[in-house]
Amino acid sequence: MTKEEEVLTANTLGGLKVEPVSNRPQSLNMLVYGDPGVGKTVLAGSASEIDIMSPVLFIDVEGGTMSLRNKYPNVDVVRVSSWQDMTAIYNDIASAEPKYKTIVIDSLTEIQKFSMYNIMRDLVNADPDRDPDVPGIREWGKNAEQIRRFVRAFRDLPVNTIFTALAAQDKDQKTGAVLNRPYLSGKLASEVAGFLDIVCFMYIRIVDGDVRRLMLTSSTDSCVAKDRSDSLPPVLEEPDMKTIHQIVTGN
Repeated sequence: MTKEEEVLTANTLGGLKVEPVSNRPQSLNMLVYGDPGVGKTVLAGSASEIDIMSPVLFIDVEGGTMSLRNKYPNVDVVRVSSWQDMTAIYNDIASAEPKYKTIVIDSLTEIQKFSMYNIMRDLVNADPDRDPDVPGIREWGKNAEQIRRFVRAFRDLPVNTIFTALAAQDKDQKTGAVLNRPYLSGKLASEVAGFLDIVCFMYIRIVDGDVRRLMLTSSTDSCVAKDRSDSLPPVLEEPDMKTIHQIVTGN
């Protein structure tokens, strides 16, 4: 078949390849959010125990990798302390053959702060009279767009991507109902959740004196969560990435 015939017979739309969804890679992209100490870091690090998800790169924004040191020592860690660090790491990862099968970003809550620090620093450099601690509507809008692009960029890498975030609680002033959601400003919490296939709320319950780590995978009146694979149980007890990967992919 000539190149011209290949072009004419290729299944394309607008110059883009069309293929069965079954041909798409079975990589995971997920967000795990919860209060400090519930086990988000350890859960993400457990990906290093699965051949299909290892090696793992842990992008440490919060400075909280002590829990990985003894349990999952094979995880590679890179510490970032600025938005520029984060951008440089992404550029290196995106421009080379994948070295890692899983990338963990811990956490989106801190990454959003880094983005705002960078925006306000540039603003004050241009206008020294501006208060660096009081962003305006324009700065919040720019910050939100940077985080949208950030999440999409890492999500679209040819690897498994695990984001973590702290949890926030929104209280309805009329009904008193409380909604747990990822700790991101404004509409970002719901927008980021929409970008990803799996969004889980991780929490702890003490039953008969025993600490149990639980993960909610389906939305409730009090929690934001979802599972596009429609395969995870509504609640997982003592979750790990091996179990999650096996359930979602069937492998």
